[in-house]
Parts: sequence; structure tokens; C-alpha cells
Amino acid sequence: MQRRLTTILAGDVVGFSSRVADDETGTLQRLDLLRQLVQTEIENAHGRVVSWAGDGFLAEFSSPVDAVRTGWHLQQELTSPLGQANIDLQLRLGIHLADVIAQDNDILGEGVNLASRIEAEAEPGKVYLSRTVFEMVKAAAQLRFEPRGTHPLKGFANPVELYCVVGELGYHSLMPSQQPSQPRQVAPAPMRSHVVVVLPFLNRSTDPEQEFFADGFTEDLITEVARFTDMEVISRSGSFALKNTDASVAQVCGITGARYCVEGGVRRMGPNIRLTARLTDGLTGQQVWSEYYDFPEDELFQVQDDLLGRIASAVRGKVESSATAEAERKRPKDMEAFDCFLRGMSYHRMGGITQENAEEAIRWFDRAIEKDPTFGRVYAWKACAVATRAEWSHEDYMKEAWALGRKALALDPGSAEVHRILGSLNLYEENYESSLYHYNRALELTPNHAYVVAFVGAVHCFLGDAETALLYQRRAERLDPFLPEYCREIGVMANWEKGDFEACYQEATAFPRITRRAAAYRVAAALHLDREDRLTRAAARLMTIDPEFDPELFIEVERYKDRSTRRRLKTELAEALDLARSRLTTGAPATLLAVSR
Repeated sequence: MQRRLTTILAGDVVGFSSRVADDETGTLQRLDLLRQLVQTEIENAHGRVVSWAGDGFLAEFSSPVDAVRTGWHLQQELTSPLGQANIDLQLRLGIHLADVIAQDNDILGEGVNLASRIEAEAEPGKVYLSRTVFEMVKAAAQLRFEPRGTHPLKGFANPVELYCVVGELGYHSLMPSQQPSQPRQVAPAPMRSHVVVVLPFLNRSTDPEQEFFADGFTEDLITEVARFTDMEVISRSGSFALKNTDASVAQVCGITGARYCVEGGVRRMGPNIRLTARLTDGLTGQQVWSEYYDFPEDELFQVQDDLLGRIASAVRGKVESSATAEAERKRPKDMEAFDCFLRGMSYHRMGGITQENAEEAIRWFDRAIEKDPTFGRVYAWKACAVATRAEWSHEDYMKEAWALGRKALALDPGSAEVHRILGSLNLYEENYESSLYHYNRALELTPNHAYVVAFVGAVHCFLGDAETALLYQRRAERLDPFLPEYCREIGVMANWEKGDFEACYQEATAFPRITRRAAAYRVAAALHLDREDRLTRAAARLMTIDPEFDPELFIEVERYKDRSTRRRLKTELAEALDLARSRLTTGAPATLLAVSR
């Protein structure tokens, strides 16, 4: 017998006995199709079906993220029109991470029993997970969760806190696209001599709550390096996708294409900070420099500026005074305000994951404003936070967001973050020229910010200039090897707009996890391609992601200035879906569900 840490997925069919009593032969046929789907989904996610027991099953995964996403995929497939037509069964799913005993091909132990008890608590069609799993996956699974409270479970002395998956994370600009649990096996990127990657600084404090400070310092450093016009920096998304991995400097540079890698750590001890940093040449493996600083927290920005100068001197050979002056921005007057701001940002990054995080972010931003009412960046990020909260509450947030955005601009007109957020607000309101002005201004201030580069392209796309949009999109991809899907969608949209339907289809299909928007454009593109199977699979995937997809509602948020472009997109989507639905007849194989990504 061996022991190992594993993620356990337990599943059971809802109301199976009554279904068998009503229609034994039909129900058993549907169960066979369900088993095919479960087996395919789990194997595709590098998991293993441990056992089948009547209408239930037990599976294990080495990655909690893979387990949770597989559970969510299964529920999506079963609620899609194709799943309802061919399988028409519901599952309860429960997930727990535990140390188990491995005996032959079986796994045993208290953790296995707990996963089964969690599954029994789940609502039909839902995925429930223990808090242990939630803490492991919340930053990487790209899903939204709701707490389901603390439950007493039969056979366990202590109640267990449970969470439920409620949907895809969707559009949330602050999350990385993926966070691999181990270094990726990818072809080496061309190494560029003026490119630097800043890995997330480690929290070396004994207090895990100080993680927000280390992450905030890292992001500030990335933003400041992005201001230098002749030096490129891998974006926050790309850097944080490599957080908590065991990748070596050589692997990091090989993945990102950066010649230089900055690493470090931060320790807060009361009012004092110790910062360590080193710069390594990824080509030679040699350490270019290393340094440590001990300083009171009110000298943080001077130390950050010194660190910027060292990075720039090493990578560029010199620091031009004009570039250094351009890199300066308005700092908060009160370090407590900055501390509250960083705490707010740490919650805001998770605001799309739980409603509690979205609300907590606003509370911390409000505290920062109380301590320093002139701190412009806080107002801008609070505008983003109220938009995120509205994703949960469905409130009308635009009036408040605009007021916050204008206040931020008045207080800090030289902030790239302020201009980026105003660009987003203007695009939402279809003020195209104002949106392009603010995004371009943000790009002038941070020429190598991948998100800003991508969304300058988005505005051009909506203005009808697909070729320019693609130029910005490709530039953003060079800056961020893990460019989030909501940025990569812009390339899919631009290819559809300019009529390159093959490129549109292929680009959407290449997504590690296709989004609703990319899936919709892929369906519209498939209508123009002489491949019936492509259209069928593309439509099946879209209807799996959103069984109630409505072309009319979809085009309301596709903000093309030319209304005829919107009408064309709506017409193509409606026609393609009608054709596909007529082909997706009862009796289609269950494997079509699992491979229709």
C-alpha cells in the first residue's frame, strides 16, 4: 500500500432508481452514453476513473484545477441541448483534496469518503467542493464560486465548509489566462535582448496576509518597467501565470522569450521592509547583479525607483533622463492609503470569483480614499470594482463609475491606469474617439503593457479597421506568452470582420479554453467554410457553453460602429445555428459532446 495526495471527484446520477422504474432499457442506454462522456472528459483532463458503482463513479486527478474544471465541463455538457437530447441525466458532483491509500487500482481512506459525502450534499447539476479545494483552485480555475455554508456530514465530527461552481469567470481583466502547476512543455520562444520578465516577488513574511503586498509591489514594478520605450517587459498576466511553479530561470526565459529575469522577495516587519532582488541573464545563466534593501516603508517608492534604474541600466546600458522622468507618477501621500489600495487590489483580482471578494475590494478602496482623498489611482480602480460587483448584483453602475473615473483623471492625469480605465468606460458607452484617445494615452505612458496594446486593437476593430487591430493583437501576443483569452478574442473578431474565416476558425479553435465570444465568432466563420462537420461541432460547443444563446442579445455588446456589421453578425449566427440544430439529431454519439471544444 502507498499513500499519496490526490484530488477526488465523486459523481452520482440524480433520481436514477425512479428513472429505471419508469424506463429500464432507455435509462440504462443513457447511462452507457453518460459513462462514455465521463470517461472521455476525465481522460482528456489527465485524470483517471478509479471505479464505477452502478450509477456512480469515483475519479482522481493530480491537479485540483483539472478536477474542478472537468466537473464543470461535465455539467455544461449534460445541460446543453445535445446532452439533454442524447443523455438526459443529471449528476451531482463532489470534490475533495486528501491524502489517500492506494491499493492496486483503488483509492481508500477518509478523504474518499468525504468526497462522496460532499457529492451527496450537492444540488442536481452542480459541482460542490471543499474549502481545501477552493483555496487551491480559486486563482487558476477561471471559474466563479458561491459559498454554500458549513455542512455537518454523516460520519465526520467537524462540519465542512462547501463552495459551489456557478459559472465561467468570463471577462475579468486582472486574472492571468492560466496558471500552470508545472513548467510548460513548449517550443522555446525567440530570445529578445531588450526584454525582461519580472517574476512575482515572494512573500518572505511569516504572515500569509502579506502576500498582497508582495504581489502589489511586483505589479507596480512591471508597470514602471513598461514605461521605458526601448525596453520590453512581459505583462503581469504572463508573469503571474508562472507564480508558484518550479520553473528555472532558463525555462522562464525560454517560455517568455525574455533575455533577463528579475526575481526577489519582500519581508515586512512592522514599519520596516526588507527587499531582495536579483537579475539573471537567461542566455548565459549568469547573475548580472543582486541587491538587498532595508528601509522604512515610507521610502518604498525611492527604493522602487532605484531598482528600476538598476534593471534599465543592465538591460539597456544606460538610463536616459527623459525616460526616467516619464516613469515618474503621482505617489500616495499616505503609506497607509497605499497599503489599503494594495489590499483592495488583491481582493479585486478575485472579485470575479466570489461576490464577497468584489465587495471587500470596494471596502478597502474606500478606506484608501479616506486616508488620502488625492490618491487618483484608487478612484479609477474603484470604478473597475463597482463594475465587477455589478456582475453579481446586476446593479446599474455606470453613473458611479463615470464619477469615479472623472475624479481619478482630475487627480492623476499622468496615470496610465486611469486612462486605460477611462478608455474602457468610453468604449462601453460607444464613445469611440474618446475611447481611442484614452487607450492611446495609456499606451504612450506604458508602451509595453500587453493589455493596453490589445485593447487599442479592440477599438480599431470596432471602428472597422481589422488590419490595424490584428497588428496590435500580434504585438500584445509577443509581450505576453500567456495572453488571456479576453485579449486573444480580439484576433478572432478581427479575422471574422475582414473576411478571413479560416483564420478566424483556426484561431478560436486554438484557445486552450474557448470562450463564449470566440465560440460565437467561430460559428459565424464556419458558415462560410465548406465543412459540415466544422459547423456542427462549433455550434455544439457554443450551445454547450450557453444553451440559451441568443444572437440578438449577443450583438448588443459587440460594439461595432458600423451597424451593418452588427446586423451581418446576427444574421450569420442565426443562420448557422439553425443549420446546425437541424443536423444535431437525437442519437448523436456522446463523444461529440466531449470533443466539440
